[in-house]
Amino acid sequence: MVKEFNPPPKPTTPERAPWEEVRLLTQKLNELISLMKQGMVAPGVPGAPGFPGAPGAPGTIGDLILIMQELVPETIGKSAVVTFQKTVATSYQDEQERMVPFDGIIRDVLIAFPSGCQQLVEVRLMYLPRGGGRKYIVPTIEDSFIALDDFTALFQPRFPIKAPGNLRVEWWNYDSLNTHSVPVIVTVVPTRMKVPE
Repeated sequence: MVKEFNPPPKPTTPERAPWEEVRLLTQKLNELISLMKQGMVAPGVPGAPGFPGAPGAPGTIGDLILIMQELVPETIGKSAVVTFQKTVATSYQDEQERMVPFDGIIRDVLIAFPSGCQQLVEVRLMYLPRGGGRKYIVPTIEDSFIALDDFTALFQPRFPIKAPGNLRVEWWNYDSLNTHSVPVIVTVVPTRMKVPE
C-alpha cells in the first residue's frame, strides 16, 4: 500500500497586509540610520555625539524627533484637538490663544475658509514657547498669512511643541463690508521623545 502525502498549503499573501505602512516605516528607519551615521557632534563638546540646532533644521535633533514620532504609534497616548474660532469684525484684526496640552508634535492643522472670504481674511498659526519668542507654524515664514475662499486647507507641519507654552491664531479681516469666521483646528499627538526648548 502506497502512502499519499498531502502537499503543503500554497503560500498566500494576506489580503490586508499593510505593505504601504511597511514601506513608509522602512523609509523612516533608513532616514534615522542615515542621520545617525553622519556623526554630528554637539556644540562645545568635541567628539560627543549629538544632533545640535533648532527643531526642523536639517540634521538636527528636530529631524530625529520628527522621524521617531513617525515610528511611535499614536496609540501610546491620546491626541488633543485644539480649536480656534472667532467672528472677526470688518476691517479688523483679532487673535486667540490656547495652552499647549502636553509635549508633543503638531500633526495636523486644518483651516476652513467659508465661501465669501474672497481671500480677504488672512490667517496664521504660531507657537509661543514658555521662554519667549515665537515660532511660525502655518505658514512658516514671518509676516506671511494664508488667505483662501471656499476651501479647507490641511497642513501637516510635524512641529514639536512643549508645555507649558501657547498656540496662537491671528486673523486679519480686510473685508470692509462683512464679518468672517475662519475656524482653525490643530491636532497634537504625544511623543516619548524629549522636545527641545
